[in-house]
Amino acid sequence: MYKIIWDPETGGVRMLSHFTVDTLPVSPRPVFYEELDMLKLDKLGWQYPRCQEPLLWACNKQYFYRGTFVFEVKGANIYDDPTVIFQAGQESLSLIPVDVNEMLNRVGDEMFLLESEAVEYIRNIFTQYSTARKSVEKVAANQIDFEVLAANLEKRTKSKMTIVKQDCDSFDVMPLELAREQGKKTYHTTRIDKFLASFSGGKDSQVVLDLCTRAIPPESFEVIYSDTGYELPPSLALYDKVIEYYHQKFPTLKFSVARNHENVINYWDKIGTPSDTHRWCCSIMKTAPLYRMLKVEGTNKQARILTFDGVRAEESTRRSGYNREGKSVKHFTVLNVSPILYWNTTEIFLYLFKNNLPINTAYRYGMTRVGCLICPFSSEWNDCISRKCFSKSLKPFLSRIEAIVNKSNIPDKKDYIRQGNWKRRAGGRGLASHSFVQVLSTTPDLEILVTNPQKNILTWLNAVCEYGLSANKCAGEIKYEKIIYPFVIENKGNAFKITFKNTHTTPTLQGLLKRAIYKSTYCINCEACEVECPTGALAILPEAKIDAQKCVHCHKCLDFHEFGCIVAHSLVETSSNKNKMKLTGYNNFGFNGEWLDVFMSSADTYFSDNLHGLNVKEQLPNFVKWLVQAEILDDTKSRKLTELGSYLVALYAYMPDLVWEVIWVNLSCNAPIVKWFIENTVWNINLTESDVREKVMFDYPTDSRTTIKNIVYALFRTFRECPIGERIMPQQDKQTYIKTSYNDASREVIAYSIYKFAQSKNISELRVADLYDNNNKCGIYREFGIDKDTLISQLRSLNSDINPVLNATFNMGLDHISLRSELNPLSVLKLLTE
Repeated sequence: MYKIIWDPETGGVRMLSHFTVDTLPVSPRPVFYEELDMLKLDKLGWQYPRCQEPLLWACNKQYFYRGTFVFEVKGANIYDDPTVIFQAGQESLSLIPVDVNEMLNRVGDEMFLLESEAVEYIRNIFTQYSTARKSVEKVAANQIDFEVLAANLEKRTKSKMTIVKQDCDSFDVMPLELAREQGKKTYHTTRIDKFLASFSGGKDSQVVLDLCTRAIPPESFEVIYSDTGYELPPSLALYDKVIEYYHQKFPTLKFSVARNHENVINYWDKIGTPSDTHRWCCSIMKTAPLYRMLKVEGTNKQARILTFDGVRAEESTRRSGYNREGKSVKHFTVLNVSPILYWNTTEIFLYLFKNNLPINTAYRYGMTRVGCLICPFSSEWNDCISRKCFSKSLKPFLSRIEAIVNKSNIPDKKDYIRQGNWKRRAGGRGLASHSFVQVLSTTPDLEILVTNPQKNILTWLNAVCEYGLSANKCAGEIKYEKIIYPFVIENKGNAFKITFKNTHTTPTLQGLLKRAIYKSTYCINCEACEVECPTGALAILPEAKIDAQKCVHCHKCLDFHEFGCIVAHSLVETSSNKNKMKLTGYNNFGFNGEWLDVFMSSADTYFSDNLHGLNVKEQLPNFVKWLVQAEILDDTKSRKLTELGSYLVALYAYMPDLVWEVIWVNLSCNAPIVKWFIENTVWNINLTESDVREKVMFDYPTDSRTTIKNIVYALFRTFRECPIGERIMPQQDKQTYIKTSYNDASREVIAYSIYKFAQSKNISELRVADLYDNNNKCGIYREFGIDKDTLISQLRSLNSDINPVLNATFNMGLDHISLRSELNPLSVLKLLTE
């Protein structure tokens, strides 16, 4: 919150409320003698006392003594020690410790305001939510669910709403900013069963815990430490010290430890190493055990929790966008409150010094963030310290990383680990999983082959919808949204084939069924999905089962993770098909018809004269991307018209519908999401964005949900905002579209498309049957859904032209189309339109 400058007199820092020329760009952390010993400064000519006070300060990897830059370090990683690079004249120093008491005296006023605001904030939050039951009772007297009303209004207005009490003792919902302007008292109707102070062993959670003890009665909240199984040894030692420290002051303050039922190293062996894509360790070793401890007593239901956490905006770009209060940030029953969200690193350490709180020894060794012994998100610097200072604890994990890499064909295995490439594992290739799921078909039936499932393959079917089995348990029916779908199970030894009949019209159902099968196939009782169940219907231990009487088919246990299962996501081998196109993002912008109108009327000067009127950072680059994929521009950098583009510009003035048809054909070949759409959806079917997202997620498992959501949204914006969308994807209602066969496609685009198809296949002869083959994923039928009789009629028309672009024979049972070798798609288009 404050700006930091050096204080050479004390060897410490000062805090300012405003920027000056001396303001540090990065908030510094204190450096202790243990870190200097680790860097071997005592052997390099430096002298310093082994004292409790800090000796220097560090900004990233640059070190400062009393405001002077003295050295920096480079090259640290999990195998190599850092190299110390001295500034000229700083090779030999005798250090004096920071005068901590005087430093604290000089920043006393700023620290008082900082911590007082945080204490008051915590107290206010606690008071509001601890009286929420009374608020609920009062609101209920109005016979209106104000919380639901507020949530609906937020979705509609895109602004934060709140519940307020009016002068006449009635309740109402209004914008939060307006309520604050008018001085209205806001109410929370969220029931909170427990208040927690999150404790991780790190400096931030230490500060939050101490602030909570100053703001909340000790018997009104509790402290839970999640022991993941690979905590830093100093973190475990600190937890014991913290219990002793606070029990002397507050004997009624409750401390607990949450642990998974299984050792983390066993999960490494079963699931593979964690990575930036597969961060399963947090969910399985931390979140699931914690929330299993917090179930409502006597039930299997999740309690409603308010957690005061140590999240700070300074820690990452993602966290900088957080609000101080976050509902369902990590779990749907948890409200996260971040009292120190805007504190910087220096302020955190000053608080620890001021209140004489124990400091995790890992910070004294130089760790910038205290977490696990090894982590896919840890820095090479932290990896180095972990290896140098806690090598015995680290060894089992590093050994497994080395063993996995040794089994691969990587040429320089140590460099691979040294550079942290093991942290970027995206799929399950190379892992020893004997369970597999293969989706054989999605149209018209969903056919799935399961090999060596860990659980009965129907274990999670109850979570999808109601179902019933035949007497021999080889067939049954599911009831989804009042429609009955039969299914059949075939036993094939160590494998099962399950077929859900006629489900292709409901992609969302197919997605849920796939998730249910993935969960049954890969489940190892990790607990991660159990805490997602709001009714207590799902139990994982001792065996996974769903109580059909309690299950409300909310699908939270299926939707909480890709593939519906955190283990499946880590073990499934992702596609290595080099011909599979990579999804391309458009920042939520579709191919807009009005934008194209402006472009076509001023193509020559569109970019040079800035006639577009588009946002140059967001809208314009994505419109250009669409134009390139439509083959109108050559590339996104030069932005020059192609030969086709020049012709379409001229054609647009009197045949705009044909131009859009040609654009759709080209997008079907070049735009990854359009190409996927024509290949993987059938004609004359109702679709929603969520249906399409569901299908895309299973074809692109390594892409994030947010990426896929944005790309699919751009596709549907294209349908809404361009003429071709009105023909092949007309909107039925607010959410539903129908993919409609377009039999009115012009003869010109039919010829153009057929030549594009032949060009892609490097052929000059084909049959109509080829275009309707189920195995064929491109061509005029996939693009427009034109029926076979209409297509044959148009081909005969083209064949009868004075100068025909093709020869088509359909008499006497023949099916033959010959193309002219001297023509190409553009020349065909010109020949038919000039």
